[in-house]
Amino acid sequence: MGIVIKYQDGSGQITEREISDLRLENENNIDAFCHTREERRTFNLDRIMHAVMPETGELLNPYQLVPLMRDPESLDSLTWEARHAIKALKFFSLTTRGFGKRERKHVEAFVKSLVNSQSHSDEDISEWVYGLWCADIYNYRDGNIDEYKGLLEQIPNSLLDMCRSYAVRIVVGSARNPDNASWLQRVDDEFALSPVVQKPIQPNRDY
Repeated sequence: MGIVIKYQDGSGQITEREISDLRLENENNIDAFCHTREERRTFNLDRIMHAVMPETGELLNPYQLVPLMRDPESLDSLTWEARHAIKALKFFSLTTRGFGKRERKHVEAFVKSLVNSQSHSDEDISEWVYGLWCADIYNYRDGNIDEYKGLLEQIPNSLLDMCRSYAVRIVVGSARNPDNASWLQRVDDEFALSPVVQKPIQPNRDY
């Protein structure tokens, strides 16, 4: 019996694959037979955007596809349904104010609102957020917005209002208004039912 996954590769390209005969390769990857490529392939868990049982339509936790892959109480397992929202919010921060301590606390607060914080210390959540891969910022700066847009498109509708709220907190910072007025427009455009992502303005490289 196979499952269908939506997978984002290292270049940001998103494809749908049917996979079966899943095996644990290491703590970050599974080895499975890919029916699309007709060969065994390695899949990074953080790049599985969603997994579904085709017969029932049931959404599956990517971190529990293989037994003992992750502790069910780990942050990876507890946040899987909101993973794209967390990644998108972190990437939004990286491409506006940056991701210093002041900005990171808002993403951490978002994660705390989604999980039972009694199971994980503030330090655990901070380290997990800091190490979470979201998207390639260099590709984004070069005008490739597909990877970031793919994250935004996978945010559950039920989390969009909350994402917008935390995104505003990030760009406003300790002031009443953001340093860059276009950041608030980005909040409205990107954390929407149909996200719109503008390519970043390239610096003038005339010498």
